[in-house]
Amino acid sequence: MGIDYRERIAQSTPALMALERQLRGGPLTDRIKLLRVLKTRTVRSLRAAAPLLGSHERQLQRWWATYTTGGLEALLSRQPRAGRREQMSAEAWNALAIEMQAGRIARLKEVQRYLREQWGIDYHSLNGISQLFKRHKTKLKTGRRRHRQANLAAQAAFKKYLRAHPRPATGATRMGPR
Repeated sequence: MGIDYRERIAQSTPALMALERQLRGGPLTDRIKLLRVLKTRTVRSLRAAAPLLGSHERQLQRWWATYTTGGLEALLSRQPRAGRREQMSAEAWNALAIEMQAGRIARLKEVQRYLREQWGIDYHSLNGISQLFKRHKTKLKTGRRRHRQANLAAQAAFKKYLRAHPRPATGATRMGPR
């Protein structure tokens, strides 16, 4: 004998549909959809609901266990992600952004050195810094490299000279019929 989900789910079908519409597009939508399809008997078991929701049966069993022990509030509560907290503070991130915009930092290795020396933040690998930039949706893009001995005034004068004195045509013409 299976579980009678109609009796076990306390919320009404219209309330579940309204909540599902409210959470549409978010990560919790499938949890409410599970309750709705079980309540309306669109499916009769968690095993039948798994392919409908595109999840594994074991995941649905975990959601159902959470719902039966803690109710709808527990099912909708989001657990914090596991792992270490980010080392970067907002102040350090803003200072790094200013340095990059000024053009003093152009490579991940330079970011690593700057954070270690100025802020005491030590990323052991460049991969960690690369992931940091991905999380913040920041691209380490700079302009074209300039040689350290380049004279910008001389370059600008040369460009003006070229515009004022265009090169004459060399006389090489195409031979033969068109």
